[in-house]
Amino acid sequence: MINRIFVIVLLLTSSVLAGEISVSISEDLVNDYLRLIGDHQIPKGKSGNEALWTIKEPQVKFEEGSAEFLALVYYKKGKTNIKKSVSKNMYVEYNYDDNIINLMIEEPIIKMERKNETYGKLDLGDLYQKGLKFQGPRPKVQTMKLKTLKGKVRIDLNIKKSLIYFEPGVVRVALDLDFN
Repeated sequence: MINRIFVIVLLLTSSVLAGEISVSISEDLVNDYLRLIGDHQIPKGKSGNEALWTIKEPQVKFEEGSAEFLALVYYKKGKTNIKKSVSKNMYVEYNYDDNIINLMIEEPIIKMERKNETYGKLDLGDLYQKGLKFQGPRPKVQTMKLKTLKGKVRIDLNIKKSLIYFEPGVVRVALDLDFN
């Protein structure tokens, strides 16, 4: 009895104040994943005439208001050796229906060029996008039914909007919600 009254008061207070529920993804977590999959060596081109692409030290950096993907990329074909330090902006996609957060590399194509000649292209998205998916903050239950002294009470979760915050060392996806 006292527990039910407490729950009802808590839910009514929540409906007045509203709030947010969120998932935080730390820079350390993403960098641990990138270290786990390690460096890549990718041969590209026709057999016997392949170029070797090497990606070393991939990492992310989350700052206030932004995120970056960083790596060293090497291209080797015959006598041509090119080293490039890559810094790409990242953005976050949140799919409410699937409740999935995707960390995406903006403009993931890397071109190796020298003297206005392009030697090759590599898509970082093919290598890293699949593993940078996380469970979102959407609650599993959208409606709750409680038995009270006055009968059954139905409480609906009202999601106003989703919010994405880039903070130092963390990206946070939040849902602004209240109860009806």
